[in-house]
Amino acid sequence: IFNRLDQNSGPAFGGIDGLADITVPTSITYQPWSIHVEQQNHGEPPQTVDMRVVSGSIGAVGAIYELTVSVDTGIYQSGVSEPTSLTIRARDTTGIIQWGYGPNGFFPLWMFDGMPLPASGGPIATADQRTRIMNDYGGDIGSYLAATGDPMTGQGSHYYSMPLVEVESWSIQIGSTYAGGGTGGVLFFDNLTETYNDSAKYIVSNGYAWTEFSVQLPDTDQGMLIAVTGQQDVGNLYYAMLGGAGSSQSGNGTLQPTANWPQGAIHITPDPTSTWTSPHSCYVYELSYAVKLDASASRPAADLVFNATAQDQELNALGRAVYEGLFSYSGTLDGNAVSGYAWGEIQGRPPAGHPTPPNC
Repeated sequence: IFNRLDQNSGPAFGGIDGLADITVPTSITYQPWSIHVEQQNHGEPPQTVDMRVVSGSIGAVGAIYELTVSVDTGIYQSGVSEPTSLTIRARDTTGIIQWGYGPNGFFPLWMFDGMPLPASGGPIATADQRTRIMNDYGGDIGSYLAATGDPMTGQGSHYYSMPLVEVESWSIQIGSTYAGGGTGGVLFFDNLTETYNDSAKYIVSNGYAWTEFSVQLPDTDQGMLIAVTGQQDVGNLYYAMLGGAGSSQSGNGTLQPTANWPQGAIHITPDPTSTWTSPHSCYVYELSYAVKLDASASRPAADLVFNATAQDQELNALGRAVYEGLFSYSGTLDGNAVSGYAWGEIQGRPPAGHPTPPNC
């Protein structure tokens, strides 16, 4: 995603879609670590994504990575795509954080209430997890998982991040035009792995939505993940985690969060006066959110406000309009003033009457 925010013309977006080693050839090497992903359609040049460690070792503080990408990108509904090349060299300052629970960071994205899912092929039975999580474990999913051993099969992912990767150099070319470059910036790098069973396929295909902020805290060498996910048959699930400096190491070498807020302690509220209607899809989005995280003996309080830094950051991801882009934030964390940037992912809603562009 490449967005010239000062032009407010929307992001150029592209990528590689498919299943690793099934529909998209993927190779990984070790010592030094590298990954190569390639896709080629008949009669078209190959599209590639490469990432490699050039100094240090993967996941270690101070490791230096090079990322090179060659894919076609296009602006939403422009009908035009162009070959795009991106090169980045960057140094990790925190190490890899696992946001989930247990030795491999399992990260639940929804919980069941015992009602069957009304799938077209017949009802899918579920167990009541929500009542136990909320009533017996105070909304703490990690405590529920540790006590019950519930595998929550197909209900989540393994989610890892490097929230503060300092860019040493970068450049991007779109078509035959040099689009930009420089020697600064900070990346928030995610690695997300999911598996899907029948219940998961039903949920993600029937109105599953999320609002998420990936927050950078460079002054304290930390990152945060704050979100709410939801779907009409399973309700909402909230998560908020803090990690980085001060984190302990998991058995797999990644860092565990230093704070993890339970369900009832997370409050994410859109500002109804901040709505924006996309001229590309007619979807309506709120571009400002207030986040409050309640304190306890083991976690700090947070009071933050997130604002989109530009209006037009909507893109079409696999045929679905979503809002993904840069937000600024300010507020307090553990009583201290904080401010900076976050990556926001927002789901819009179709407008009343179902108008179509350009008559939104």
